[in-house]
Amino acid sequence: MRFLTVFFAATCLFGQAIPEKAWTALDQGIHDTNPLKRMQAVNAMAVLHPEARVTALLESALDDKVSGVREAACVVLGQVKARTSIPKLQAALKDKVNEVVFAAAKALYGMGDEFGRAVMEAILLGEQSDASGFVSSSVRDIKLKLHDPKQVLLLGAESGAGFLVPGGGAIGPVGEGLMKDKQASGQTVAALLLAADKTPESLDALRRALAEKNWTVRAAAARAVAMRDAATLYDDVAMLLADKKEEVQYSAAASLIRLKQPAGAWEGPVLEGAPSGAR
Repeated sequence: MRFLTVFFAATCLFGQAIPEKAWTALDQGIHDTNPLKRMQAVNAMAVLHPEARVTALLESALDDKVSGVREAACVVLGQVKARTSIPKLQAALKDKVNEVVFAAAKALYGMGDEFGRAVMEAILLGEQSDASGFVSSSVRDIKLKLHDPKQVLLLGAESGAGFLVPGGGAIGPVGEGLMKDKQASGQTVAALLLAADKTPESLDALRRALAEKNWTVRAAAARAVAMRDAATLYDDVAMLLADKKEEVQYSAAASLIRLKQPAGAWEGPVLEGAPSGAR
């Protein structure tokens, strides 16, 4: 009887420790000395809802010395609809790197921000005159930095295209990085696409994919579990916190955090004039 009591207490303690282990993994990833790992940790957070702790970590990446990390942070903040981060994204429009400026503008536009909309229109039109007086001097400065608006538009559209899923949705940066790795396969794509499937068969397939030899499949499966809020696979995903591949650890950590986020707690007011995709 005493053994069962101790075992139960140890199990509960371990269960309580998992969320903090997940947060620690992401925090260490975003502050790693390797910029690639920092970018991987940021991209993994695309499955999360924008609660304060999430946005604080992502906003810290907006100050990264590597432009790729800053760009990823802008993309993910837009993906998770972090409306409290709008002022930070507006500040990112002053970045010296074109791709970061575009990513910030795209994120702002996706959340219905007028500043972001004006910048996107200015880039698309490639005009020197501003569409409105709302951001007259700022947009003019941005257009001067974007010497080839069409090229920047194509680059931004390509990087933010994401993976289409049944029903017309898109996984977006959830798959960022995974498909660029030479080890990525059809199984990796399949795991990402199963995020939109709700059948018991696909859930079982994801469970098995979490133990696949190919690390990109394990990472994709962990992200898919998060996207479909498959809480029954929580313990299976938790095992990946000890994975030998850091990107799998980051994907698992973000998935575990999302599966414990309280439903609806992150939802803010809809911005008036926001495009339908932001509602």
